[in-house]
Amino acid sequence: MPLIDLQCHYGVTPQAIAVRPPELAQASAYADRFGIELLCFSSREAASDMDGGNAQLVEMLKVDKRFRAWVTLSPHQPDQSQTLARFYLVKPLWVGARFEQNNDADAINSAGGIAVLNNLRRYSRPILVTASTPATLAAAISVAKGFVNMRFVLSPQSEALTASAVAAIKDTVNMSLLPSVAFTERGVVEQAIATLGERRVLWGSDWGAYQPSSALGMIKDSALSPAQRDRMIYRNAKELLTQ
Repeated sequence: MPLIDLQCHYGVTPQAIAVRPPELAQASAYADRFGIELLCFSSREAASDMDGGNAQLVEMLKVDKRFRAWVTLSPHQPDQSQTLARFYLVKPLWVGARFEQNNDADAINSAGGIAVLNNLRRYSRPILVTASTPATLAAAISVAKGFVNMRFVLSPQSEALTASAVAAIKDTVNMSLLPSVAFTERGVVEQAIATLGERRVLWGSDWGAYQPSSALGMIKDSALSPAQRDRMIYRNAKELLTQ
């Protein structure tokens, strides 16, 4: 059964600039071993250097034909974000835009975030948004409700937010859930599918940040039917990236 990995990380965090990033050859070996059809990367360094961090992914995409990229944008820099979107989101290997909400100050429903999202309407690409606090979870839901013709993917960054997000996004039909293995307790995947439906739950390994075998174990250990499992690990992502 093929898989599409929607959440992979490349580079180092601003907090750990001396740490060497995992080698891309390891990502290729991971894809070979587990039958990963596409691996969608974001740049960790783009959170502090959008130009340089996103540019790293240009070279990364040359390494393996299965690699794809999210362009990281920021509500704090709407003009620069619009320039980067215009450059990258017309290229086929760039799957969509990513916003890191690391704290309340990064809320995507700010004036800058709304300006960037208005610009992104023209590209018809999905928007991946992380949420690290209740306020940023509410901000992500707010913009999804305000931009009903755009497709949003929410990736909560704590166990509590992951659990609460399932019920919180139920009526936000243009938003899907991408749980992180580090923050997903046993039973949450099944609960998410029961609440949101099998078409609104996606999968990513967080390769480059966590051991991908944990993410694969999360799928195998979940009490899902074969059809639900296929939806979560492949078909939903395929539809998201090709619509």
